[in-house]
Amino acid sequence: MRVKRSSTVEQRIGRLPRRSRRLIAVGTMIGLPAMYLWSPLLHGTSVPAIVWGPITFLLIGLTLVGAAVLYLYTHDLADMPDSRLDERERQMRDGAWILSYQVLVAVVVLGLAAVAIPTLGFGGVVALDATNVGAAAISVGVLLPLLPTAALAWIEPDQPSEE
Repeated sequence: MRVKRSSTVEQRIGRLPRRSRRLIAVGTMIGLPAMYLWSPLLHGTSVPAIVWGPITFLLIGLTLVGAAVLYLYTHDLADMPDSRLDERERQMRDGAWILSYQVLVAVVVLGLAAVAIPTLGFGGVVALDATNVGAAAISVGVLLPLLPTAALAWIEPDQPSEE
């Protein structure tokens, strides 16, 4: 599965332990949604933009850098056709897709529950504005294609040490 790497950065990324990969995967998947939740919360307060602005950009950067690291680690294996994979790689890819679907279903169910319980149970009103819909659309558009790659990095075992 691993190809000989040319650069030192790629070699380091290729040897990331499972725990580090999992932290990167989680950070990547929550960075963008956290930015959309963080920024409006502080934008209307007396906290100066010099404080909340950089944190907002760090959260965006968390998703961007994390995505780059995950793609470098997996070599886009999650989206590779069967003809280019051996049996082990095919099993890993299929397992990543299964985990991706499970995570996606859990997020959708929790999202629907977060809307349905206040609305149906307590008579609340859900107001969708262009900002919220745009934030959701961008988050889904960025994170949904990344989910199988993050899942693959999550489930792949550590590489044997070369000692």
